[in-house]
Amino acid sequence: MECSGQNISTDYIQTLPKVELHLHLEGTLSPNLILNLADRNRLRLPFQDVDGFEKLYRYNSFKDFSNALLLGVSCLRKPEDFSDAVKNLGEALIKENVRYAEVTWTPQFYLNRGFPLHILLEAMNTARKELEQRNGLQLRWIPDIVRSRPQHATEIANWASSQASRDAGIVALGLGGPEKGNPAAQFMKPFARARNAGLPANPHAGEGAGAESVWDTINSLKPLRLGHGVRSLEDSQLVNYLIQHKIPLEVCITSNIRLGIFSNYETHPVNDLIRAGCSVILNTDDPVLFNTSLSQEYILGITRCGLSINDIEKSILTGIKSSYLDENNKSQLTKEFCDEFTRLKLNVSADSRTLQQH
Repeated sequence: MECSGQNISTDYIQTLPKVELHLHLEGTLSPNLILNLADRNRLRLPFQDVDGFEKLYRYNSFKDFSNALLLGVSCLRKPEDFSDAVKNLGEALIKENVRYAEVTWTPQFYLNRGFPLHILLEAMNTARKELEQRNGLQLRWIPDIVRSRPQHATEIANWASSQASRDAGIVALGLGGPEKGNPAAQFMKPFARARNAGLPANPHAGEGAGAESVWDTINSLKPLRLGHGVRSLEDSQLVNYLIQHKIPLEVCITSNIRLGIFSNYETHPVNDLIRAGCSVILNTDDPVLFNTSLSQEYILGITRCGLSINDIEKSILTGIKSSYLDENNKSQLTKEFCDEFTRLKLNVSADSRTLQQH
């Protein structure tokens, strides 16, 4: 289902109803929240204010980024910290008019916090329910396993795929972390157990490593969606496979640029992936750490990556279709969004700045 339009403004982009499927909770912690959590938990940080935070979060390598991410992780100690993190995330998503999001988080980071995972999830769900009741924002959870930390993979997979966890909003099992030297094949058994229990695989692949990593991930884990997958273009047979088997790609443009996967927006392959026929959903990945938003990703996609407003709207609708919502909710949300796309085009102010491609 497509909704078309021309001469669309930044106002239109901002007010579009949105979904996001590739978003890490740990990458959404605002500087003020991190400072508050550190104060609450009596932790020392290498910065004292927002300006110090912004100077710290500049990366020359994936390791620099990982260290910045882990700084925020270190401040998540108690159940109330996780509840506050979800509230903080929810506020940011509501400003972007995101109506539905599937949020990845990494339980392995918190196994030594002194609280069982179900207690942390319960705290997250307290905030999730408040956000839905107050603002209509729907959130679901994708706990992930770290490729370079296979020690607790079975424990996390078994917990995530339990009936209690799935009833508590967990909709898939992710796999993140460095691809090189950490093949997905080593996680085949825990992901098979999860899949047999009804929890699909939603791993990262084709970001820090190339097409061979995507093949390994597909063959080993049988995913329904792929995080990133942007280097799939290195292999035309792989691209054909993704299209034929309808495996959507969660593309995070600014993340790829900031981490050096591609040198600039103009050379990012998102446009090539779409023109080749791949199903693409645009996302932010870690919006605070990359200083971006979903609206900003859409605008950059149009102004610097060669996308059209049709591509943006199709990406949003593909996000609904590729989500782990049931089919009735997908159909309802798709209709609501398309109706809203049409209404917004009629109502956006005529004097709003029109987006121009560079």
